[in-house]
Amino acid sequence: MATEKVSPSESFARIVKIFRLICSLVGADVCDVNYRINIVTAIVIFCIIIYFIFTATTVASVFAENWEYMLEASCMVGSVLQGITKLTSGIAFAKEICAMRFELEDLYRLYETRGEEYTAVLHLSCKRVWQVIKMVGQIYLAAGVGILFMTAIFIVATDEKVYIMHFFIPGLDVHTQMGYLLTMAVHTVVFLAGAFGLFAGDLFFLLFLGQPMLFLDLLTLKVQALNVAADRCSNEAERLLIDIIEWHQYYTDYNRRCNHLFYYIITMQIVTSGISIICTLYILLLGDWPGAYLYIFVAFSGLYLYCIMGTKIQICITKTIYGIFTMMLRFLDEEN
Repeated sequence: MATEKVSPSESFARIVKIFRLICSLVGADVCDVNYRINIVTAIVIFCIIIYFIFTATTVASVFAENWEYMLEASCMVGSVLQGITKLTSGIAFAKEICAMRFELEDLYRLYETRGEEYTAVLHLSCKRVWQVIKMVGQIYLAAGVGILFMTAIFIVATDEKVYIMHFFIPGLDVHTQMGYLLTMAVHTVVFLAGAFGLFAGDLFFLLFLGQPMLFLDLLTLKVQALNVAADRCSNEAERLLIDIIEWHQYYTDYNRRCNHLFYYIITMQIVTSGISIICTLYILLLGDWPGAYLYIFVAFSGLYLYCIMGTKIQICITKTIYGIFTMMLRFLDEEN
């Protein structure tokens, strides 16, 4: 029995479905047209506030004895700030994000009916987005499990009390066996939940900023169709030219809206990743935190991911401008 071929719109719908499922687990299903702040969102916000309170009280209590502990705490504070920015941006721009989701779904449904070439580039776009999402998820998973595993090995090998994160729970004595185990249990839960939240926050960034490459591919097909029509002196040439101009205007507007939605997320990611890398490098020299080796890998990965995405978008913009410029030169030469 032959397997039914999945259409590009169905592939994109599956990506959106997975994206919504993951984001709903942290109370941020901003692609839902009826999204409201719910109990899960409130719990996440409450946990973030408690984390900052516990971290601040811990740093204040040990700062006089060990000022370097503040640097250790600053490493993960950067990741928490990234999570806060992603969550607040998602909530603040929920309507805009939801509208862009419907817009992209309509775009996939429209262009998958225009022939095999369009269907191929739509499938390629879904494949690119899915591959990046899987890669980012694997990085978070490997680093998260690796940090927990390295901490466990260090505890067993050295019989020293080391910690996954850098906060203590007020009223809980970490010098006792029970207090230490409870603290480590809380650290483990908070750490894994935080890593999952950061991954969920990266998803809608990757989903929407992964589309400009598709827009460039569609523009290329439009230009090819125009060239064929122009060579045949077809009456369709003028209509295709207007379609390309309108497509470029839409592409420019899409990039402008993405810049509006993700400006604060990107800024916070770049700034805090840089600070976290510097602090973690210093901690590596001291050798006080076993998980620092993998955490700096995550910080570098996050920094390069956002930088690479920005570079890809800039390359797409440059190629788009060059393609339209070349096309207009051809028509000017033909008129002359």
